[in-house]
Amino acid sequence: MDRHWSHLAALPRLTGEQAAAFERARSAERSRALSRMTVTIAAFYLSYALVDALILADVTWLSLSLRFGLVLPLALAVGWYQSDMARSVRAKEIATLSVGMVANLVWCIVLASSDNPAVLHYFYAAVIFQMVGTIAIRPSFDLAVWASLGTAAINYGLIGLIDGVSTTYLLHHMAIYAPTVLLTLLAAHQLEAERRCAFLQLDENEALKRELSHQNGELERLSSTDPLTQLSNRRGTESEIARLRRLLAPGKLAESALLIADIDHFKAFNDSYGHSAGDDCLIRVAQAMRKELPDTVHLARFGGEEFLVVLPQVEPARAEMMAERLRRAVSALGIAHEHTGDRNRRVTISIGIACGSIADDSRLAHLLKAADEALYTVKASGRNGWRLAPPLDGKSNAA
Repeated sequence: MDRHWSHLAALPRLTGEQAAAFERARSAERSRALSRMTVTIAAFYLSYALVDALILADVTWLSLSLRFGLVLPLALAVGWYQSDMARSVRAKEIATLSVGMVANLVWCIVLASSDNPAVLHYFYAAVIFQMVGTIAIRPSFDLAVWASLGTAAINYGLIGLIDGVSTTYLLHHMAIYAPTVLLTLLAAHQLEAERRCAFLQLDENEALKRELSHQNGELERLSSTDPLTQLSNRRGTESEIARLRRLLAPGKLAESALLIADIDHFKAFNDSYGHSAGDDCLIRVAQAMRKELPDTVHLARFGGEEFLVVLPQVEPARAEMMAERLRRAVSALGIAHEHTGDRNRRVTISIGIACGSIADDSRLAHLLKAADEALYTVKASGRNGWRLAPPLDGKSNAA
């Protein structure tokens, strides 16, 4: 914490955004604290009517009427004002300090109206109003300064109306009052500095947490993303399967489908056109497939030239329709491939489809194996097509 030449903690500066956040952060607790302190101070102030009666009997009725007829209603009004959480803390502090200064003014009027010589001793209690405005209410430091100036103006503006006040008395009074002002303002400054430092430290910690969370999220994303195609990789697929298992009941996961798509004759494409062209081919195929699928459907690069589509809660007919759309989308790219060794002279894909449960790893592995076998059946049948793995009854479809 930085310090001034006076060894006081420096008052940290807040930006406009930080100042707004600072007020929001302390609004609820500060409002409750102000309400509690208002009740305490009001009770303390009203109880001093008894002191007035004991010390200044000649102004007892004036004291009672002003304290209970003016200050009490104002204290109740400020209590109501503080209860509205939509109002700013600063506005509530100003309202509370204003009532405190009115109470100070009433007290001075009561003392100035008395002919009792004891009033000179009683007037030393003026320092209490200074302590209330700075230490008890604990406003922000600038408001504490203004409250101190206002309280001093009231006390020393009316001190001349009190019988028996002399220059010597005034100097004696100020010898007590001035140090009280200085010390309470130093305390108010220190409290404000500590409040701001605590807030800035908390704000910095929260910013670090957000940055760390962002970086962790980015690392997680990178670790589960294929750097070439920007699709999910195997780890990303594992995370998606785990998410679906948390989200859906096993019964719903039983109605799932896996599509394994493989680029036909990709090794020949790589060998003939080069790895750069091969990478470009993988990117374009990935993009074409991604455009054909809803955003919520998981598509991953499953290794090499293979891609995996995960379709939860889908009927076999819907899975077949998806496979055909993917096949057509890749064929429509028109990427020339003169080394296919068959009638196709463009890049195409073959797709194996398997429908079943992905509720646990065992059934997921079985489904992957079934989709892979269906894929190789398509490969053996001339490629550029799709096949649905046979269910338990042995029936199957192909295109």
